Amino acid sequence: MGLLVAIQDRDAALDKLKAEMDRIPVEIAALRERLEGGKARVSQTKARALALEKRKKEKELELAQKEEAARKHALELNQVKTNEAFKALQREIEQAKSEGSQLETEILELMEELDSCRREEKRVLSEAAELEKEASAQIAALEAKLAELKSRFEADQAARDQAAAPLPAEVLRLYAHIRSRGKLDAVVAIDGSHCRACRMALAPQVIVEATKAKALVTCESCQRIIYRPEVLAAKA
Repeated sequence: MGLLVAIQDRDAALDKLKAEMDRIPVEIAALRERLEGGKARVSQTKARALALEKRKKEKELELAQKEEAARKHALELNQVKTNEAFKALQREIEQAKSEGSQLETEILELMEELDSCRREEKRVLSEAAELEKEASAQIAALEAKLAELKSRFEADQAARDQAAAPLPAEVLRLYAHIRSRGKLDAVVAIDGSHCRACRMALAPQVIVEATKAKALVTCESCQRIIYRPEVLAAKA
């Protein structure tokens, strides 16, 4: 029984190592997600700047067309022969100038927005570069730690298996079965007349058998392997 308790202690240490190993990929994934978020912000800002630039060029082209229309109508004023046609051209010229003035205002607003967007792009790029530097260093450190933990785990697992080799196969099967059901404390001490794990009272005969320590005894309630710590201490 003493060897089985020692194996359980080794398994508890291995469980702790495994939990630490399992956490590291989650941390790495979170860092990679932050990196992707930074890259996405850069892409979004660049796309916004390109869209603003495109809109500005479209407005500039439209303004050029309005200015050309006003010049064309101004030349046509000298060719018209009726007062009505003259007034119609003047209205066309005024409308083109008015629309051109509105377009100039919109272009100025777009230029201001574009300048602001480019400043934002510069800031986001700087933040993304800093994040890339920090996250890459953290990921490298975590990957190195994971490799170290894996090496330790494999060595400790091999030592545990070697230590468990003298135990009978049926004992290891029962122990492994109990742990597979989520009861990692598969071997527990008897506390007075109770199972220390589930706190249920044990039958007198069960306590007697545990005291004899000639065969494995399990708790009738939780099915864990139980032992008398004072008997184990005496044998030690």
